[in-house]
This record gives sequence, C-alpha cells and structure tokens, in this order.
Amino acid sequence: MRMEITGVRAALLEVNCYAIAAGEGAPGSACVLVDAGYDCAEDMRELLAERGWTPEAVVLTHGHADHVLGLPHLLEVLGTDLPVHLGRADVYRLADPAAGVSAQFAQALAPLAAGWEEPAVRPVDDGDVLTCAGLTLTARSAPGHTEGSTLFTVDDPQAGPDAGEASVLVSGDVLFAGSVGRTDLPGGDPDAMRSTLAGLRTLPDTPVLPGHGPATRMSHELTANPFL
Repeated sequence: MRMEITGVRAALLEVNCYAIAAGEGAPGSACVLVDAGYDCAEDMRELLAERGWTPEAVVLTHGHADHVLGLPHLLEVLGTDLPVHLGRADVYRLADPAAGVSAQFAQALAPLAAGWEEPAVRPVDDGDVLTCAGLTLTARSAPGHTEGSTLFTVDDPQAGPDAGEASVLVSGDVLFAGSVGRTDLPGGDPDAMRSTLAGLRTLPDTPVLPGHGPATRMSHELTANPFL
C-alpha cells in the first residue's frame, strides 16, 4: 500500500489544495488537507464525499491570502472542528490576509476578505512532528517567501517495502517545478530564501507537491531548476 494524494485547484491564483490519505485511500479513510485557497471549499467537499474520506486536520504552508482565504468556508462546509496548523512566524498574517501582499493585489482582495474573522490555528515550529490520519508530517521551517513558510514531509507508515512512494514533500510556495517563490512581497527575504534553498539540496529524492503548478521530484529540480 502507499499513500493516496488528490486535490482541487482554487480559482484565485490557481492554488493547489491537496487531500492526502494513508494506505490506498479506501472509502472511510481519514485524510489531511493542505492549504485552503479561496473558493476551494465546495470542490473539496464534493471530492471528499466522492472518495468517502474524512479530514482530520488542515496544514497551511504559509499565510499568504491566496492560501488561507478559503479556510473559514472550508471549515464551515466540512462541518467539523478541524485543527489547523500554520508556521508560527506567519500566524500574524491571519489577522489581515490582504496586508501581506502587494498594494495592488491588496485592493483586489479587499472584497474577498470582507467580513473576515481570524480563524484559530495551532502554531508549528521547525522540527515539529504531526501525527494524524495515519500519516506523519514533519515540519521544516523554510523562510524567504514569507517568514513562516513551512515545508511538510509527509510519510505513510502503512506503506510496505514494495509500495512505491512512501514519502512526499509539500513545498507550498517555496519550491515549484522549475522555479521558486518570490521574495519581494512583505516579509520576503532573499537571503533567507537562499539559505532555505541550500538546505533543500540535502533532502532525499521524493515527489514534490507545490502550492501552484504541476508536481515534480526533488531529483529533477536539483538538476533542472536554475535556482537550485
């Protein structure tokens, strides 16, 4: 058996919102959700209903508006009190998601953030290990795109030796296929990003699930990504 990964894509900036289940993801499986793009809630609810999966937690890769604005509606439509995890240094961004982007984009976000109420989250620190839905998620602080950007290595303890991939890296907006996250927004830090990217070169070869765009592999990025 191996972990099963699926998801939806939010319309606002095409954010990838993942659902990950241990084993083969059979009906009745628990799962972990990754990121909450604006307007993702109904699509995610339908996807989970089709799969017969029950979410146990939400992890947010960082606090930028395009990755968190859908959180209140997501929690509402799922009808459950899910724990939500976010890198500690980005928790402040939830007070006003539109404040952490460019001035021009903030104006566009204003109508979407109208009536926003800061959701409760559980801060995550570097090295924290979350165990939920039969999966083990290890947090790795990855500042540069934002102060609290966090990579999550997701391991499936149920995977047997012949199961194929038993580990994936959720990279948020730190690492994309062929590119990396920008550092020119509030809280961005080019020096911190360079340090973060240097650390990526030490990671094992696993699939990479980015916050935007297609999935990739660490080995491919190490040889083809000009930023690495």
